[in-house]
Amino acid sequence: MEERSENRGDSFAELRWRQAGAFSRAQALAQGITDKVLLGRRRARQLQRVHRGVYVDFTGPLPWETRMWAAWLACGPEAALTGPTALRMYGLAGNWRDERIHLAVPHARRVELRSGVVVTRHRHLSSLVQASREPPTVRLEVALLVTAAADEDVSRRAAVLFDACRQRRTTPDRLLAELGSLPELPGRRILRRILDEAAEGVQSFLEQAYLRRVERAHGLPRARRQVRAVDAGAIVYRDSEYSPYGVIVELDGQAGHLDSASRWRDMTRDNAAATSGKLTLRFGYQLVSEPCRAASQVAAALQFRGWRGTPHACSPTCPLAP
Repeated sequence: MEERSENRGDSFAELRWRQAGAFSRAQALAQGITDKVLLGRRRARQLQRVHRGVYVDFTGPLPWETRMWAAWLACGPEAALTGPTALRMYGLAGNWRDERIHLAVPHARRVELRSGVVVTRHRHLSSLVQASREPPTVRLEVALLVTAAADEDVSRRAAVLFDACRQRRTTPDRLLAELGSLPELPGRRILRRILDEAAEGVQSFLEQAYLRRVERAHGLPRARRQVRAVDAGAIVYRDSEYSPYGVIVELDGQAGHLDSASRWRDMTRDNAAATSGKLTLRFGYQLVSEPCRAASQVAAALQFRGWRGTPHACSPTCPLAP
């Protein structure tokens, strides 16, 4: 491009490199590049316009990172990455299928609708942003809560929050504290209930289903979650353990239990528990559709080990009904 000096050209090239090839008209003008030069470069197919006043210094398909920078430049310096876009930038493991760019802007701002860009408005946005990141991005906990709240499926809301805690990227306490900074977030009551369960040690949708539909619904004793134990020198965690009765409940979802190494590790863990006199019951996703059957088996094991309580029916059709 035609710049006024070699140093300014170098700095502009560096800027474009940091922004994955994207730049704004204002940035170009600051480097002495006129609208006439930009138009000529467009006609020569040496750059392309993505949004009004935003260009990239190459032609052809735009990578996701370039689209992200272009969207942020189009919405102005007060904007911040949010939702799934922010989670992707934080490198959070997950299947973030939403290819749209999610941006937050101050509540008083009105921005032009742009293809492939989702804009939400927040009061006191500056207090939610980790400004040291480039481009500015809302804090990880804010991005998680915004992403979870936007999903209509409650199980997927829970999965977003449980997965982040299981990856040790955040904690239920930090998420609960951040929830207080988002008073207008939809579904706060449901999110708080999910986070309260995460604070109890629930780390997956299956563990949540067991807690709600098996244990609580049928009046079983309260188990300890994610109990740390040592097996042959290795640290393991038991999903649910009824410590006074020596009964362990392990929940096998699809992730992490499909390969032979994982199955062998689970067998070794169960065998170690058995040699210490503990009884292990194992359930998969069938407990979601048959929670009453799972409850009757857990109750029988607990009563065999000395529990003097009696499970109660969750409904008139429950097989545990008198």
